[in-house]
Amino acid sequence: TSAGVSAGIDMSLHIVRRLCGDQTAADVAHMMEYQTQEVPAS
Repeated sequence: TSAGVSAGIDMSLHIVRRLCGDQTAADVAHMMEYQTQEVPAS
């Protein structure tokens, strides 16, 4: 689950990435004019 608009978009792009791959998720984010920020895992 996610709360808030940006978190919802991030979660949606994560699902797209898992189902369709990195390039498709990047293409979708680009079409939406949405800049993603990768947070390194700790």
